[in-house]
Amino acid sequence: MTDAQTTKTETKRDRVRRLLIDPLTAWGFRKPGNVTEAKHAKFLVDLADGLAYLSDDQLVTLREFLKTKGEGKDRRGWPRMATITPLAEAVAPRPLEEIPVIASWFGSARGPQALAEGTLVAEFQFLSALKRPPLHDGDWRRIRERATEHDSSKRVREDRVRRGVADDDDRQWLAWYAQLEARAMALLPVTKEGAA
Repeated sequence: MTDAQTTKTETKRDRVRRLLIDPLTAWGFRKPGNVTEAKHAKFLVDLADGLAYLSDDQLVTLREFLKTKGEGKDRRGWPRMATITPLAEAVAPRPLEEIPVIASWFGSARGPQALAEGTLVAEFQFLSALKRPPLHDGDWRRIRERATEHDSSKRVREDRVRRGVADDDDRQWLAWYAQLEARAMALLPVTKEGAA
């Protein structure tokens, strides 16, 4: 057998273990004393699954952030998920599409309504950043203001492209906006005709 045949492909979970969990365990993190072995093993599996969206470099960055976050009297217990998740979000926000409960916001009646109101991308950004729906008038005002900014910027930049005077910044912004819009549109419910 060749090396390629005997070498197992690394899973996403294995990658998180290699770059984050194993080095932090070697650093001195251990199972908290008040947690059973089974519960701790499940925590590590959930942690590996939950952080699989991070790139290798992002996992290394998160590892460095976590080194000082040990819990317990001796500060060597694994931090809780509630400590790790915000740090991971600071390194790289988890894509909205990977959080079905939150992404379902666009699959509800709100998605088509946001599309009709012209706030779809702004709402997508809001939910991506805060991982919650808008809760009060201030949130909705912020979304509408962002949607207005997007609309204005898009019109100006598209006009520059049409006239042949667009620069790299214009093209990059339009590509960024188109990507966000496509991600948000993909979450909308599909009608009988097959279109959102």
